[in-house]
Amino acid sequence: MFDDATVYTALQYFSKGAVAHVRIASAPEGEADAADVDWSDDTLAVVYDAIPQQGEWLMATGEDRVLIDRLSMTCRRLDDPAITDAIFQGLVTSADPIYHLERIRAGVYRCSPKKAPSYEVEIEDAIMKPLVSGKEAKRYEEPQTNTFLLFPYAKNAKDQMILLPNESLARDFPKAWQYLKSWEPQLRGREKGKMNRDEDWWAYVYPKSLGRHSVEKLIVPRLVQHLKSALDKDGTYYLDNADVGGVSMAPGTDGSYLNGVLNGRVADFVFRAIAKPFRGDYRSANKQFIAPLPIPDAPPEQRAEVARRARDLQTRWTRRRDLLAGCEARLSVLARARHNERWLWPDLQPVAEIQAGAPAGLKMAGERRDWARARFDEAVAVRCEALQAGLDGGGRLEVAFHDGELKLFAGGQVLLDRIYLDEAKGRLAEAWWRWLLLSQTWREADKLAAQLRRPPADAALPAAAQFIDKVAELAGETAAIEQGETEMNALLFDLYALTPAERLLVNNDRSARGRA
Repeated sequence: MFDDATVYTALQYFSKGAVAHVRIASAPEGEADAADVDWSDDTLAVVYDAIPQQGEWLMATGEDRVLIDRLSMTCRRLDDPAITDAIFQGLVTSADPIYHLERIRAGVYRCSPKKAPSYEVEIEDAIMKPLVSGKEAKRYEEPQTNTFLLFPYAKNAKDQMILLPNESLARDFPKAWQYLKSWEPQLRGREKGKMNRDEDWWAYVYPKSLGRHSVEKLIVPRLVQHLKSALDKDGTYYLDNADVGGVSMAPGTDGSYLNGVLNGRVADFVFRAIAKPFRGDYRSANKQFIAPLPIPDAPPEQRAEVARRARDLQTRWTRRRDLLAGCEARLSVLARARHNERWLWPDLQPVAEIQAGAPAGLKMAGERRDWARARFDEAVAVRCEALQAGLDGGGRLEVAFHDGELKLFAGGQVLLDRIYLDEAKGRLAEAWWRWLLLSQTWREADKLAAQLRRPPADAALPAAAQFIDKVAELAGETAAIEQGETEMNALLFDLYALTPAERLLVNNDRSARGRA
């Protein structure tokens, strides 16, 4: 009904007299009572003249609004025809279980119908296209998917995407045509019988942007906490309508340049200010919220430098993804140790020693053991609280195994130490700890502590040595990425001509990405 509009029920309040401004406050969790918002704060005020009669409303105040307004005046929008050809959504088939198939091996796919057992079917690979959905669209990563789209279309002599007629399908893709015919009643019945037509019942119901998927484009997931994109340089991947969209470049625009800009902190800062918030700090990266994003109108030399750095970052992020998978593969064949809490905190008094000092009033052995165990658990909780304080401090977590001692640091401060191991087990435990820190972000100390106590058990196995090497590569790649991200953002800050105060505003945004 409404193109690019979000419609919600709202309460409207009117004053008896005229006012010159409105006040805007952020309430991402839906609560903005007097305890949370000081409505007398003049920095929340926005004059009516600053709210356009047409176009998007900027729901921001203070320094944020000043910066975003300046960028909108000095930069081009993402949807400027000189920059992009289109911002488009993924493909809508209205029969995804039939058209979306899991690739088993060359020429063999798995169909998983609703309310029916899955089965394997032979289909020609040439008519199948790798399909990317929102969960597979990652920042600066070459997509990785095992879902393929049966795509019964081809370009004609005028470079227009047209539906393959049944004669062509039967001649060139007989297995695919036989598969489609096996679902003919269901395909004809789509949209309450709208597709019950002899000439094109195998077509998609809404064949929009069909030709845009096979060209160079940016892949942009739609439901995100932070704006992100990846470049599909060769038009290899087709986009599902499930939480992913595409951006195709105008002639003369380098896709890598836009990829670097959209993955930068400034674009993310603006995106989070203008996009609709959802629960869990997520935002919608639909066309209406990314079209206004500011793109620096940089000279060719600087555009080329951003593009070069973006290509390097996409290569590195993709390699990091592959290294993570390589580490996981080695871990999958390694038995894991189950060390107790004293392995992690050697100064803990053993339960047996605590039990020896139990109060004389506890006569039963079970009572003495329970008392001792409770004292032991209390001591563990104290140490977990200290570990939690280190995690909450925000310092970089680092691991070191030196002179037979394994240590964990946060911002240079020791969190865990006096874990003495022989060389082989120590190197493996060090790699395990580093892997834990590199593969995910830890917020809860008790969960981290439980995993720290479970390194691979057998350091003599080839998989253990390979795991150590892979983790070392992963650490090196991660460090290079962090350096590259820092340099890229510094370059983009210059292109946006940010003042020192504006750089601090963007860098100190409490919602900014944790890494780089």
